[in-house]
Amino acid sequence: LQFLYFIGNKMKRLLSLTLLPLAAAVYTVDTSALNSTFYGIGGLSAGASSRALYDYPDPARDQILDYLFKPNFGASFQILKVEIGGDSQSTDGTEASHMHSEADLNYERGYEWWLMVEAKKRNPDIKIYGLPWAFPGWVGAPGNPYADPAKTASYVTKWVEGAKTQYNIDVDYLGVWNERSSSAAYVSALRKSLNTANFSNIKIVARDGSADICGALASDPSYAADVDIIGLHYPSDYAQYTTCQELDKPIWSSEESSSYDDANGALCWVRVITSHWVLSGMTSSIIWALIGAMYHGTGWYGAGAMTSVQPWSGNYGNFDVLWATAHYTQFTKTGWQYVTVGKGSGQLVNGGYYATLAGDGEFSMIIAKVPHDHASCVRPTLPYENVTSEVATFQLAQTDRRTLNVWYSNFLGGSDTEVFQQRAPITPAADGTFTITINVGDVLTLSTLKTASKGSYGTPPPSSSFTLPYADTFDSVPINKEARYLSDQIGSFESQPSVIDANKKVMKQMVPQLPIGWSDPGTQGPLSLVGMKEWEDINITASFLVPTTNASACVGNRVSQMSANGILLCVGGDGTWTLTYSGMDQATGKPRSNTLIASGVATGFKGVMTVNSMTLVTVGQQASGYLNGGVLFHEGIRVGDCGMSSIGANSWYPVEFHSISLSQAGGDWNPEPACTPKVGAQLFVKNCKANGVSSAGLEFDLTPTWQIRHRSSGYCVTAAAEDMEKVTLQECVLGPQVPSLQQFPNDYSNIRNAPVPLPLGADGNLYLVGTVTNETVFLTTTTPPGGWWQWVYFPNSHQLRNQYTYDETLGYPLCLAAC
Repeated sequence: LQFLYFIGNKMKRLLSLTLLPLAAAVYTVDTSALNSTFYGIGGLSAGASSRALYDYPDPARDQILDYLFKPNFGASFQILKVEIGGDSQSTDGTEASHMHSEADLNYERGYEWWLMVEAKKRNPDIKIYGLPWAFPGWVGAPGNPYADPAKTASYVTKWVEGAKTQYNIDVDYLGVWNERSSSAAYVSALRKSLNTANFSNIKIVARDGSADICGALASDPSYAADVDIIGLHYPSDYAQYTTCQELDKPIWSSEESSSYDDANGALCWVRVITSHWVLSGMTSSIIWALIGAMYHGTGWYGAGAMTSVQPWSGNYGNFDVLWATAHYTQFTKTGWQYVTVGKGSGQLVNGGYYATLAGDGEFSMIIAKVPHDHASCVRPTLPYENVTSEVATFQLAQTDRRTLNVWYSNFLGGSDTEVFQQRAPITPAADGTFTITINVGDVLTLSTLKTASKGSYGTPPPSSSFTLPYADTFDSVPINKEARYLSDQIGSFESQPSVIDANKKVMKQMVPQLPIGWSDPGTQGPLSLVGMKEWEDINITASFLVPTTNASACVGNRVSQMSANGILLCVGGDGTWTLTYSGMDQATGKPRSNTLIASGVATGFKGVMTVNSMTLVTVGQQASGYLNGGVLFHEGIRVGDCGMSSIGANSWYPVEFHSISLSQAGGDWNPEPACTPKVGAQLFVKNCKANGVSSAGLEFDLTPTWQIRHRSSGYCVTAAAEDMEKVTLQECVLGPQVPSLQQFPNDYSNIRNAPVPLPLGADGNLYLVGTVTNETVFLTTTTPPGGWWQWVYFPNSHQLRNQYTYDETLGYPLCLAAC
């Protein structure tokens, strides 16, 4: 027995006692003890998380969709939850509304309609759930969608009508406003609007956020009567839900995980699905994201059931979370029932959970024994649980004594041969008992069903960097859609006929006013990104049209997600131009004074309502700008920025882009010569290789067992037992039993999106650090002068960097290096 205390997020061992082993437990399974209805396991497409998937070529795109939705093939999701687009940044981008204005109505924008159709095509029984993250500004007052409840309810009902009339999709569930306030008046208006439009079958979920909604419902019976399901986000199983449970409504974890799709993400996901029923009585869990199809450089790269971020190559992968999902979805159906805790569901004596579900004369039991250091999702924080292997005996009730088919995974084994594999069936003894060994990291499904399979399309196409040159005249882009590989972050750029030539398709900014936002209250002007986070040296050229003298069209290089950092050139309808370190202030349409590099008046500007062409070239510490072939500037710029290229506007104007082209600039595009370090090589830092170009000495993998593995040598970063500050490369220890000197536990989801610490597993007080004055990497308890103790991983180039966005104190980005 261990008594523990916490300092911050670090666990310390205060006292350990040795107790006599417990008698072997016998776990009873009696499927006559049925309890709550099972509503299914779902995937959530929202926050532009599916953006890149839409651009994939077939057959890769069809294969990915099969992996997600085809029954008894892959994840076999039972619920598809989608964002009702609201024209505002909602995590990894903007999803377009079906009504940019009150007079507008369009059911072709975006990709959620397409995704719902493809899901239903593969599984007609899949449930559909819609939820707004943001709303167009016309719907309510600034920041408040509930100023006119009937208007907002009508707006959402029109989305439901579009699903039915245009795509023959029946919506099953509707939420209120993602992770923001709810309103009794609005929910009442929504219920009435749905009923009037003959959608009384749709169930309302509230509030897709915290459990405080339960108190509001408990104090207002009419409000409670309009709500069918309690939807909580990232609920802790160690919180109290008495008020929610007393409402006698289903309780769902209606958004869960947000975790990277490796073995850790898989273990967090299957653990939380199971514990939510056993500890909290929750009857559905929905993972964000359905698929990690968001580019690195946006908010939550790699969160999802699998990854598809390279439509140019067709590459996709990372199947662990998908197969963890299959342990439930291929062995259950919505409408089945959970078996009561203590009668087929519960906690394992040596740590872990099991849940049994039954229906249609069949039943399935899912067992998850997930160790604490691999159990955490992004949130909430988990209390410590000691999880060890055990030999467990289960006893089936008389009516349940049937042969059980066995499917097995151990996600810590490091091999696909240990993930979602069918094992020999189990035939219980005459008394209904059977005994199995459950090891740490095991996930097991024991089921009377025989229909499961591990679907496969073989090895996906190989990965590649974004191919340059790239060009698009937008002529082949379907009306109302985004251009290939562009990813809107602020505003919505859509294919439309040009205002001056109805036969010419352009990318037009279509949002007319500040939306009622979810995460962006109004920062920089409209923006769409393209390319790679690693890019620095790019030539971007765009032909554009500005409609008024107040409007500006912008292009950028080295641009961060919301253009808070980057090198951006904007040309206004009055002929002025600006070069800045960020996008334009959305409220004023002007640059912020602290970001201005240079400005001037362009003598070659052809005027508004006319097509002009501008070029921005960034190479090293130099930026050059051109308009209609004439030179605007050659300016020195800071070093340290990297990011994607962009098109954009200064504010909510219908700026048009008639074409865009990207190409390499400068000479720093050649791979570095190969190098192979030897065992014992000491780690150091050096300037990161720019532009996503290969550099073998800087390329590492982060493994789910917390190792940092150099890619070309296969050796692992290791602390020296005799000198804990020294860091070298040594032979990797494979499998789940990795020595603590090779473990650097980290926030495995955020490390690709922000700098995080890399503590040594052998001593949580020692961190991997580097300094700008000393090339050697070492372990220490404090941040040295001129140094850093947090690292961020760039997955496209496999680099561990000391900064994610520009950091003046650190200068040019430095990378962990082996040779």
